[in-house]
Amino acid sequence: MMNLIVLSQISIYKDMQKYCMLNKASIHQIMAVKILPVKYDITKIIGVLNDKVNIIFQSKNAINHSSDIHQKIKSNNKIKLYCLGKYSAEKIKKIFSFEAIHPSKNYSSEKLLDLIAEKSLAKSKFLIIKGEDGRAYLEEKIKAKGHEVLVIDVYKRKPEDLSSLKDLIKEDVNNYFIISSKTALENLVSELKLIKSKNKNILVIPNMRLVEGIGMENINDTLVINNNEEAPEYIRIIKEHNNG
Repeated sequence: MMNLIVLSQISIYKDMQKYCMLNKASIHQIMAVKILPVKYDITKIIGVLNDKVNIIFQSKNAINHSSDIHQKIKSNNKIKLYCLGKYSAEKIKKIFSFEAIHPSKNYSSEKLLDLIAEKSLAKSKFLIIKGEDGRAYLEEKIKAKGHEVLVIDVYKRKPEDLSSLKDLIKEDVNNYFIISSKTALENLVSELKLIKSKNKNILVIPNMRLVEGIGMENINDTLVINNNEEAPEYIRIIKEHNNG
């Protein structure tokens, strides 16, 4: 028996529910963060949106919270769109009717940077759309290659109350906490410090970068699962760890 607790928005959650049922595992979702819109100055980027520009959506939330400029993007056939993974690409296709360039596997800024190096001309213009706590990796690396880069933050993450988490944790099984953002992880770790019972807590994250600088004394183990995995493989990896 294993107990999965999902603390972030993930595209495959409904499919994971089905596979958990097949594998007699329990699964719950409780949001560790709330996504809130951020006001941004459209005048700062309006000129770029009329030009030949590469736009990078750094997350699905970046797409959701940039609706003020969607029509401008749709009407410019000189724009090239990039994103980090297939779920963002599907959303971009639905909204803009454009094919976005993204890594076919190992969805990460590092892999996307490789694609940008292959497909962009020297001294190109880039607009990066992201959240306030989003990585600056792409901005820094693209600037270092001599490109012009503008960045707008269109959303922020706010920690949610996790006091009900204790009711979802089980003492007699492995508790797998599925997290995709550092803000959510920091909130989880803070809440686990308040829960006195001795539980086996296992962190499931897309990369080890997420745990840098985080106190892990209430985490028994960490499992890395790439965020391009589909639900059957995701559950298979967790089940294999649980039986190991």
